[in-house]
Amino acid sequence: MSLQLTSRQSNILDFIRARVEQGGHAPTLEEIGQAMGLPNVSAVLKHVRSLEAKGRLVIEPNRSRGIRLVSAPDPIDADTMDLPLVGRIAAGEPLFSESRIERTLRVSRWLFRLKPDYLVRVIGDSMRDEGILDQDLVGVHATPVARHGQVVAARVGGDRFTIKRLYWKGDVIRLLPNSPGYQPIDPDPSDDFAIEGLFAGLLRGC
Repeated sequence: MSLQLTSRQSNILDFIRARVEQGGHAPTLEEIGQAMGLPNVSAVLKHVRSLEAKGRLVIEPNRSRGIRLVSAPDPIDADTMDLPLVGRIAAGEPLFSESRIERTLRVSRWLFRLKPDYLVRVIGDSMRDEGILDQDLVGVHATPVARHGQVVAARVGGDRFTIKRLYWKGDVIRLLPNSPGYQPIDPDPSDDFAIEGLFAGLLRGC
């Protein structure tokens, strides 16, 4: 079914919207028929049900004025999402991340390979050869589960966070940088270590 409205459906929807705005309630099917020149209530109901199927209104059963309007989705919103920018993640050495939202950014969802839950700003260039640069905003898909070889956001020693490539073979866990001059991070067994999420993509110049 096409979601495009016919001219008749547009006129009916405009009439219903006007009545709701003027009187605070929807018209009856009979009132719609009188306004549209449709003496047959079943014909009115057919148009109203088509509008419901196209997501423009809801018919509440057993009510004479049981039509409730639904806002049409914004096609721009379908391609965007609002993401909070929280704290910072160090790409050189783990850095304390403030657990607060600095601001919210509206971004295109098509910029990310995974659905991100939040953004963090990278400090340092230890992941430069991965294409993750100082001051980039990295999208993080929040999950405690990761596989060997994935780029992760990890917590080391409490509230210190970092982005690294995960090395995980048997009982050996390392966080590997990808830039000359940086050493792997080997979480101590006594450290509070956790995977916070997976690298989902990034924004640059924000």
